[in-house]
Amino acid sequence: MGNPSACAVQIRRFLYFSVGGNAVLLVVLIILYFYQNHLMQRNSDFSQTLSKKTTEPEHFSKHPNITVVDDTVCLECNYLGKDVKVEETLYTNISYSDCGTRLCCLRDKSIAKLLQQIMKIREADVDNEKDSESLSWWRERPNSAHLYLNDWDRSRLLWTEVNRTASAFCNLQIKDNHKLVIKEQGFYFVYAALVFDFGKIKKVPQIYYNITSLFPPAPHFSPFLVMGKYGGSKFSDRQHTGYLSGIVKLYPSHQISVSINDHRFINPTAYGNFFGIFKL
Repeated sequence: MGNPSACAVQIRRFLYFSVGGNAVLLVVLIILYFYQNHLMQRNSDFSQTLSKKTTEPEHFSKHPNITVVDDTVCLECNYLGKDVKVEETLYTNISYSDCGTRLCCLRDKSIAKLLQQIMKIREADVDNEKDSESLSWWRERPNSAHLYLNDWDRSRLLWTEVNRTASAFCNLQIKDNHKLVIKEQGFYFVYAALVFDFGKIKKVPQIYYNITSLFPPAPHFSPFLVMGKYGGSKFSDRQHTGYLSGIVKLYPSHQISVSINDHRFINPTAYGNFFGIFKL
């Protein structure tokens, strides 16, 4: 048989360790409890602030699915489900509106300011000079452009670098108001967006829209850089935004444009249709 005193010492030591472990666990649980309450309180405070400012038109305005409150942009995100956590997203905060809509919010002053201008939230007397300065990093990039749709005819989409948000610019040559002429060889990121509204027609026609290129020194080059297609079914949505983007290698004298096979259904909503490029 073992020594009774040694056995008692071991039992006492085990009890000490058990009590100490439980104490540490209790402290951890208390910390987690207060941390969870802090997060819940922060979300509650943000929700109350968001709800309060919906009654203050000088700070708040709403666009379909987009809410801007001061330096915060919120998007409806019910599609993410009820169990998603903010740390699983790129958002700053997840909250709810008064009507129960789930809102995913990003706190970024520059993005909020730009959206306020694009959605025409502010008064008409926007200080364009200050806006140009705040977007100088965007506008002053060499071998780049960001244009908005100005008009179109049967064969061309006509673009402009003039707009009140100061986000449009062109550091490349624009030929005939619809083609960007490349100056330096390299890899470029090209992109374009077109907004379509098909109204109440029974069947949405098939629409082809592309970013195309023309290279006069070598006409055998493929004319298509990025291609897109939409429609062709009675089940197609009557409103649609077609977005194109890609990375391509371009050479001096390359002429880049956007083409579409049917212009009748373009929705000329402000800042919705754009065309851009920048050298990587």
